[in-house]
Amino acid sequence: MRMLLLIYLALTGLAGAQDPGKEVIGKVRTAVLFGTNGSPAALGDGVVSLSAEEEGKLRKVAKLEPYETFVKLGSVEQDILKGYKSWAQPISSSQALMLTFQPQASIKESRKLRLDVEYWQKSKMTLRWDRVFEVGKRVYLIGPRWRDGNLIITVELVGLKSK
Repeated sequence: MRMLLLIYLALTGLAGAQDPGKEVIGKVRTAVLFGTNGSPAALGDGVVSLSAEEEGKLRKVAKLEPYETFVKLGSVEQDILKGYKSWAQPISSSQALMLTFQPQASIKESRKLRLDVEYWQKSKMTLRWDRVFEVGKRVYLIGPRWRDGNLIITVELVGLKSK
């Protein structure tokens, strides 16, 4: 009986380790930016000013108010799993703002991947985007209004694993 239990545990452990949905198919870099007309000093430590070039790109976005200041609240690189949602925590030690990524289709010839991106705030999904991302090209997604400004989510497909 004990031998059967050991065999069962070994087989179920191997089956879990070979789950094809857990295969890492790429990597994504995300950042949470914040545009405001107020002082970013009230946001605390860890806030980073953006380069003039990146601020210039954000000022050209028609759907975004013309804010005086843009800052980065945090960023992270995260693996993308083949068959599961991958969770990213761009602001370290904060579960108040989280992102998920789930692949829908890959276009290997052009190094592109269609991803569902979800923005979660305090354990509740509040926004969802379905976009095609290309390796090396950063995409700016307008997030929700927050405090006296607007959150902006950047997503960059850092790499895709070739088959």
